[in-house]
Amino acid sequence: MDFLLVDSQIALTFSGIALRANDSDKRRRTAQAARKGYDTIMRLMDVDLSQGERDKLDANLQRLKNELQTLGQTF
Repeated sequence: MDFLLVDSQIALTFSGIALRANDSDKRRRTAQAARKGYDTIMRLMDVDLSQGERDKLDANLQRLKNELQTLGQTF
């Protein structure tokens, strides 16, 4: 279950890099990596998590979704 939190933090790192990238190719690649992380987490969300873990994961996913939308991703 910790792997979902770690994956969400990694995806947020990629989205942060994409948001700061001046090079359009780097921006596209890192945004794609962040989106892949988001999609993977969403597929695996049916695992048992404590309420604290669920709250942290939900917060990370909401932030990630917002950043991906800023990068032009649609949901």
